[in-house]
Amino acid sequence: MDKEELLHPTNDYVFGRIFGYKGNENITKGLLESITNVKYQKVEIASSVATIKDLQDDKMGILDVRATADDNTIFDIEMQVAKNQNIADRIIWYWSALYHKSIDSGVDYIKTKKTIAILIADFKIDILENIPNFHTSWHIREDEFSKIILTEKLELHIIELSKLAINNDQLVNQNKLLKWSKFILNPEGGIDMEDEDIKQAKKVLEEISQDAEEQEKARLRDKYVREINSSRNEGYEDGVLEGKLATARNMLADGCDIKLIMQYTQLPENEILKLMDE
Repeated sequence: MDKEELLHPTNDYVFGRIFGYKGNENITKGLLESITNVKYQKVEIASSVATIKDLQDDKMGILDVRATADDNTIFDIEMQVAKNQNIADRIIWYWSALYHKSIDSGVDYIKTKKTIAILIADFKIDILENIPNFHTSWHIREDEFSKIILTEKLELHIIELSKLAINNDQLVNQNKLLKWSKFILNPEGGIDMEDEDIKQAKKVLEEISQDAEEQEKARLRDKYVREINSSRNEGYEDGVLEGKLATARNMLADGCDIKLIMQYTQLPENEILKLMDE
């Protein structure tokens, strides 16, 4: 097939179709292992693929990939191309919501599961501009005794694709993640076919790139992201509102209480009720 026909994995629908699709577990496992530097026996994917109707409604909010490893670690992976001023706050909220849901009400806190949130960003994150590494890993540490981690159950990873060009001298344990990141950014580039999971991801991408319905889904998602970016360019307040609405939609989808949504988004109750009627 012609190179120009390949869809872009930075499109979060396409990303989810590769890494959040049941049957592609080995692909997702390979990506997760390259990020966490941990080997897993198997990974179960919990995500669902959006339909044409979903994407036509333009109310999908954030399309993330959720998975669980055989050691009960829970993952949430977000591919983000639309710059968001509150990206750090949002990824923390997604982590906390997932961690909160890792046990049922009344179960002892020791039963909570390790929860890892992963953000792959195709834009510069201002607060990280002085960090040259394209991959940063975050935990809760004591200020003075920074080697002491309060809990291993919180882990955040941020991958900034815009920093790849200046990071070709990464440590050996980053080599596989570097390959994955380059594939996500430019799948038409020199893909190392010695890595079976990346080879499988490229095959899936080629297959969906030739599917008319998948092409339409990717187009609709691109349209949605362009409109979000356009609204943010027209005014910061509009962008903030859209971000709050997207967060509220996702919290509603997760079954969160209206008062909790009001607390996190600062939206009035009537706006949240409108979302429930959509």
